[in-house]
Amino acid sequence: MTRSVNWKPVIAAPHGYAMGLALGIVLECDLIVAAENTKFQVTETSRGLGGAKYWALLNFRGAAAFATEVALTGRFFTAEEAFAAGVINRIAPEGRHLEVAYQLAAEVASNPPLSVRATVRTRRWYMDQLEREVTMQTAPLKLYLTEDFGEAARAFAEKRRPGPFKGR
Repeated sequence: MTRSVNWKPVIAAPHGYAMGLALGIVLECDLIVAAENTKFQVTETSRGLGGAKYWALLNFRGAAAFATEVALTGRFFTAEEAFAAGVINRIAPEGRHLEVAYQLAAEVASNPPLSVRATVRTRRWYMDQLEREVTMQTAPLKLYLTEDFGEAARAFAEKRRPGPFKGR
């Protein structure tokens, strides 16, 4: 989304589970309305790929210490925790997340569109810069080629706990 030339704001309305890439898509959206009890997870940490991109996106949304904890532990976190950390904008009662997202969209749409688009454009420019920097930092590590990634992938496929990891 960061390289989109359509500067209309995008509102995510996750419910149930948003893990890994789905979490990344949610975090790239301009606004987030999550259903109560939605669960999120940075799965890349436990898979041996590192959660740097998700740490950066969570941190960009203002989550700081919370971002570091969930990126390093890879633990599930709830919509309620994400709201308290400033990651999401609103929590909706279960089954009403789309309704609340539409209400938020109506609030945004009541403003002059060029003004809204200018803010969205600037926000996405900064997000794009952040994502480029994270990629520059992590791509040379080639974590997908490590023994630890191989063990994590095998353990996932075999539905067992991974380990021991060797740092190679």
